[in-house]
Amino acid sequence: MSTPEHPRGLPAGVLPTDGLPSDALPSGERASGERASAEGASEAPPSAGPSDAAEALRPQVAALVSRSTDGLIGVRELLDSTEPLAALGVSSLSLLRLVDAVEETYGVFVDLGDRTLHTEGLRGLTERLIRLGAEATP
Repeated sequence: MSTPEHPRGLPAGVLPTDGLPSDALPSGERASGERASAEGASEAPPSAGPSDAAEALRPQVAALVSRSTDGLIGVRELLDSTEPLAALGVSSLSLLRLVDAVEETYGVFVDLGDRTLHTEGLRGLTERLIRLGAEATP
């Protein structure tokens, strides 16, 4: 039997109100389904989102790309560009070296057979690495 807290078909803890603006929820209810305390407890500060993580990782990935091309493409050029890596001059050999460096540095597996590696720019590559579990190093 379904309860309002756990409707059938949704994982435990996920309510149909998730993702709704706070003014669309019943008074005192948060999007996560938790009730606000009567004392008006302050909300926790938002955690760093994917875009924050990507912005922290982008310069490090740009440095790896630059090294994989033996400096043919500079870090600043990579950070300023929205072009695919192949359009900037990243060759197949450089891409192989880049994937090896990324796997060694961040401990994530990058599939060389994925053609989007040739068609993404630095931003797309960085976001892909974040999804794979890469984190910026201090």
